[in-house]
Amino acid sequence: MSPSKSKKSRGVPFTLSYTKFTHKEKCYNYVSPFPCIENEDVMIGASDSGSSLINIIDLKMGCDSTLWVLDAGISDTLSDHPTRICDPKIVGFDVFTKKVIHTITLSMLICRAKSRLQYLAVEQVTDSMTVLYVGDGGTRSIIVWYVQKNEGYKIKLPHSIVDGCSENPMEDVFYMMLTEQEAVNYIYFTYLSSQDIFRTRTKDLQKRMNSKCIVNMGVGYGSVLYFRIKGQNHLYSWDTKQSFLEENFMVVRKSRDCRLITHVDVDSEGVLWVLESNIQDFIVDHVGCYGPSIMLTPVFENPVPVMNDLDDTEHFLPSE
Repeated sequence: MSPSKSKKSRGVPFTLSYTKFTHKEKCYNYVSPFPCIENEDVMIGASDSGSSLINIIDLKMGCDSTLWVLDAGISDTLSDHPTRICDPKIVGFDVFTKKVIHTITLSMLICRAKSRLQYLAVEQVTDSMTVLYVGDGGTRSIIVWYVQKNEGYKIKLPHSIVDGCSENPMEDVFYMMLTEQEAVNYIYFTYLSSQDIFRTRTKDLQKRMNSKCIVNMGVGYGSVLYFRIKGQNHLYSWDTKQSFLEENFMVVRKSRDCRLITHVDVDSEGVLWVLESNIQDFIVDHVGCYGPSIMLTPVFENPVPVMNDLDDTEHFLPSE
């Protein structure tokens, strides 16, 4: 399940879709709107407290089979005049019944003029405690929301995280990812144009932590993070138990065509899946009469160290 080539431009019928792996056709499969097309037939002026989906920009599956989606509430975002239909919100679906079980309006936690919500993380702290995290790159903040308490707050990150940015942080991409292990969980975050990556313990975010709780990345602990290099399409990985150095990066998959890798995930059997599409053509309106080209494939190759792959070492050199 994934966000579609969402309602960033006119003519896209739905913003959230799914496909069934049980379909007999292995090479081509049908994509259907989730939960159904009627739920997304939104008119201008729809209530921001409803469950109608406008523009899904990220989604995560919770441990309790709740599908959490982050809705920007803005359509036609690729046009010169985007339309704000409602305030941003998080919607939780029962993935089996497709029913809405949570609707969280974020209007009180954003700045309408500056906020740029982009990524969502879900942490199951205990069986009765679910915490949602939303990265707001435009205001240099992370939103923390307690689902069961139905309350939350925004934490302003220190200015040092944007000191290394070569682009305006208010217009840059703000990446955020949760890593989990038995001892402690971390939120890693960085801006696309920054050369630094930062992390903070989630338990510090839950305490309305101060700036001292954020440290520049050295040796970390946690699971594997996957990433691409700006302007490249090869998929790399970094085990956060190791130092954030090029010698610890692995080449997971090399690009085979013009599609761009946008999402990766691991299934219940431990297989890594990669979602690729021609989103770069879609953004500049060069898709053509055949429409979007999307491919979901498993990765069975063994990762190799970047330093042992001579074709990839140049990708990490600073561009002139």
